Amino acid sequence: MDKKFSTTNTQLRKLRSRGLIIPNGSRAKHILEMENYYNIINGYKELFIDSSYQGEDEQYKAGSNFNEIYALYTFDRELRNLFIRYILEIENNIKSVIAHDFSKKYGHDNYLKLANFDTTVQNYEKKKTIAQKNGEIVDLIAGLQREISNQLRKNSPMISHHVLTYGYIPLWVLINTLSLGTVSKFYSYLKQKDQNDIGRKFNLKPEELSKFLFILALYRNACAHDERLFNLKSRKADTKPNSIKDNSLHTQLGIPKNSSNTYIKGKNDLFAIVIIFKLMLSKKAFNKFAFAMKELFDKLSKEIATISLADVEQEMGFPSNWWDIKNL
Repeated sequence: MDKKFSTTNTQLRKLRSRGLIIPNGSRAKHILEMENYYNIINGYKELFIDSSYQGEDEQYKAGSNFNEIYALYTFDRELRNLFIRYILEIENNIKSVIAHDFSKKYGHDNYLKLANFDTTVQNYEKKKTIAQKNGEIVDLIAGLQREISNQLRKNSPMISHHVLTYGYIPLWVLINTLSLGTVSKFYSYLKQKDQNDIGRKFNLKPEELSKFLFILALYRNACAHDERLFNLKSRKADTKPNSIKDNSLHTQLGIPKNSSNTYIKGKNDLFAIVIIFKLMLSKKAFNKFAFAMKELFDKLSKEIATISLADVEQEMGFPSNWWDIKNL
């Protein structure tokens, strides 16, 4: 059946019939018209729904207030603004290090040569053939060429200047136009020694840095496309979870493990990104992030009553002692 259009007044009546308190109908109506009912209600109602209710329609927990749902919605918006700021800082750093290291070893324009990447099949790639591995790298190189073409079609000043003046694009110029996802792939296909040299700049092993970049790209895209962030879990296209490797921060924070001996927080949730920040940002930058995060939590705690801040932290994968990470 087709979904029927509902006026804002109808939407408000439906919410009230399900037990949601709306203290100011005019304000709520304006918010829903400006922000979209689906984005606010369907996106952020879950914590306020009474899971024990057995009726035909869903019911809100006693005392649930529209203003609380909207507070969680605006909290998530500010969360995206905060996280994207520091993801971009890491993105800039990794792009600079990769471009410098690769260009120093292979020349400024040799990123389109298959021989400069690792075409061998690794132990964790046992299901691949050498031909398939080569094909993946050729796809990456083709993607880089397409990016150059796209930038020329858009008349990008820097790309156009280098093509018209020198006949090529140095990697340190091109890399600024690449998505973090593409940079993540570029790094994963580098030769082992090159991965080690780049990872050493961040005190990370190649397998750690590869996974960090892949997951950061997922969360960067969520921030950039205004998607719900606070309870986002990192997953592949086939829906299998993508988790960062266990590290000393999990242990030092005393994060418990489940029956499968896996840490229950800080693996494929938003707190995993906080752990990445701690390991990849400067101490000064991470402290600024942590204080800003605490301010967001403090603000939200004053705006919710039906649910607790601990409920929100649980959804985010934040342990109750998350603040201790600042001093580790």
